[in-house]
Amino acid sequence: MFFVEIMQLLETIQVRDGQFQNIKYHNLRFNNSRKELFGIEENIKIQELIEMPSECSEGIFRCRIVYDKEIMGLTISPYIYKEIKKLKLVDIGDWEYSHKYSDRSFLTHLLHENKEFDEVIMVQHGFITDCTIANLVFWDGKHWVTSSTPLLKGTKRQQLLDSQRIIEREIRVDDLSKYKGVCLINAFRELREINLVKLV
Repeated sequence: MFFVEIMQLLETIQVRDGQFQNIKYHNLRFNNSRKELFGIEENIKIQELIEMPSECSEGIFRCRIVYDKEIMGLTISPYIYKEIKKLKLVDIGDWEYSHKYSDRSFLTHLLHENKEFDEVIMVQHGFITDCTIANLVFWDGKHWVTSSTPLLKGTKRQQLLDSQRIIEREIRVDDLSKYKGVCLINAFRELREINLVKLV
């Protein structure tokens, strides 16, 4: 069994050509998490705290912020894309990840135990949740549908819901046959049909 011993949180933001992407939603999660877990009312704009290095002016970079009541660590590094083609369903019991904790040992363990697959789709009480690096959006031929029971409500997921590009629906394991494929979405992965992974 895995537990988060130190309640440190993580925010991962895409930096493209020196500019933070989707920063409104990252700020919202950052400030909501600090309020919910630590009672901090002050709203912070992440982009005002970070001086962008000149080497990030071109290309795509990964800004990783570790924080609790305050920012505890910051790294900016080139983004490395992970190609995903093979998925496996894995039951995760009652594991909870409603906040983006920096302790990802449980997720790392899942991937280590299923090395023959690129990613795992986590199942909880018969419902589809997420994979270890992204929320999931399924294509039924007409609509993009995301699970209404995610472990973590990601920033890209919320942006797509707000713009009405995707809809929420309960998705059980038995429902997967209704969908043609799944798209993994996160701060770096866009909702595009070209990114669709077939469900085998």
